[in-house]
Amino acid sequence: MSPTRTLCLTLALLLSAGLAAGCKGGDSDAERQILQQLAAIQDDIDELKQAVSDIKDNPAPAAPAAAAAPRRTPVPVQTAGYPSLGKTDAPLTIVEFTDYQCPFCRRHFTNTLPQIRKEYVDTGKLRYVLVDNPIPSHRYAAKAAEAAHCAGDQGKFWEMHDHLFENQQRITPDSLPVLAKEIGADPKAFKACMDSGKHTDEVQTAGRVAAISGARGTPSFVIGKTAPDGRVSGEIVVGAKSYSYFANIFNRLAGG
Repeated sequence: MSPTRTLCLTLALLLSAGLAAGCKGGDSDAERQILQQLAAIQDDIDELKQAVSDIKDNPAPAAPAAAAAPRRTPVPVQTAGYPSLGKTDAPLTIVEFTDYQCPFCRRHFTNTLPQIRKEYVDTGKLRYVLVDNPIPSHRYAAKAAEAAHCAGDQGKFWEMHDHLFENQQRITPDSLPVLAKEIGADPKAFKACMDSGKHTDEVQTAGRVAAISGARGTPSFVIGKTAPDGRVSGEIVVGAKSYSYFANIFNRLAGG
């Protein structure tokens, strides 16, 4: 099959997928989210066009083409107080706005995040920050976010984060204590935390931060250089992307 035909078929799949690059919020935000998701699809189209161009110009095997850089105005995000992985003084920071019931967030968690952790976070090149952005149409997403923070009070935030995505289909209010117990959290302390609503305001505030940042869809990301106060002002990326897409951005920013 010719590269051009492959491109056409791929574009058809992208268009038929509609807004499949990420999960959407409420109806009042539909127009803004459509524009954001179309921008994400356009990024994918640009990558495919560049790949076809490289194949035509270089018949012999060549290195993969660099992904198109996000074309969005940098937005500032204050990361203090949010769960993070990696060195606090890592040169680059990525902020993920996530929803535990979003299938595209799970796709990022499963297919992309492990390699980002291995190649960038664990090597001290990148700090990974997580900000909750539960979509209203996802009935239990906010409670799942609270559950992660209640587990975090016992030093098990990332364990619960991982376990929630690994068991996404099991997320209900009744199952959250079971999931917490499965990662070794103290059941009584976890229940007391959830019953008190200790982290409800925290999750709601994080959602407002996501909205201000323009991260209406999930997953969304802000990527930039780390400032001394922990703030990051960077490019916004909407939708689940490949590891190579993120790696190209990390490498470009690190070299700039």
